[in-house]
Amino acid sequence: MEVKNGIALFDSGVGGLTIAREMTSEFPAEDIVYFGDTAHLPYGPREQSEVRGFVFDIINYFVEGGAKIVIIACNTATAAGLEAAQEEFSIPIIGPINPGVEEALARTKNKKIGVIATTGTIGSSSYQDALRSKGENIEIFAKACPEFVPLVEAGELYSEQAKEVAEDYLTPLKEKEIDTLLLGCTHFPYLGGIIKEVMGPDVKLIYPGRGIALKARKILAQRELLKNIGTGKRKFYVSDKDKLSQRFVEIGTEFLNFSELNFAEFNLWEQLDK
Repeated sequence: MEVKNGIALFDSGVGGLTIAREMTSEFPAEDIVYFGDTAHLPYGPREQSEVRGFVFDIINYFVEGGAKIVIIACNTATAAGLEAAQEEFSIPIIGPINPGVEEALARTKNKKIGVIATTGTIGSSSYQDALRSKGENIEIFAKACPEFVPLVEAGELYSEQAKEVAEDYLTPLKEKEIDTLLLGCTHFPYLGGIIKEVMGPDVKLIYPGRGIALKARKILAQRELLKNIGTGKRKFYVSDKDKLSQRFVEIGTEFLNFSELNFAEFNLWEQLDK
């Protein structure tokens, strides 16, 4: 998994590809490596201390491999380990929480903001705390939606089951008359059509992928690390290919507008045990 002088992203599975797509669009000349830790999927129900351990092991591998920036393309991992990782490692490390919060605050009109995420992210209060610290008189309605992640990983992006699950999760938020809904998990944009159908046309869905790409560009430019010439390589890895849904690969390739989506297996955990 070669990352020297490249941009590295990681998530617990395929959800972070929504951010990878923004990065490949924003940085056509950069080498970009994506790692989905499917061996430990899902991160959401795990203890934060355990997730933090995964975060440090993955980032340490990228740092030793010469990555120039690391994107934690996972909200649960960001909540568990971003601040500690930023203190531990010298290279830039960014995650999706702050860009999403800033956009939600900018777009809400009635100051009623909903947040949906994994159990781990909601339990950490990372989004809720960031919204309170950056906004005034904001009403926050947070809801854990743990069943969304396995639906996406299985490629169930448009199924009746996904719609039923969405209605169950989101109806209480709709009843609170929120006007802005923060998708606090990188898997959730895949279900954006269903979420929009349930919430109605007046609720703005906030996905921080574009904000992350712009923040990465600013950081790399400030450090004079931007590569603007040539065509970058794109490499996609998972830690356990047996847990990768072929249905997702087929649907996700079209959804993400990739010309192709080929995953290689790289068991980082076996490498660390050697």
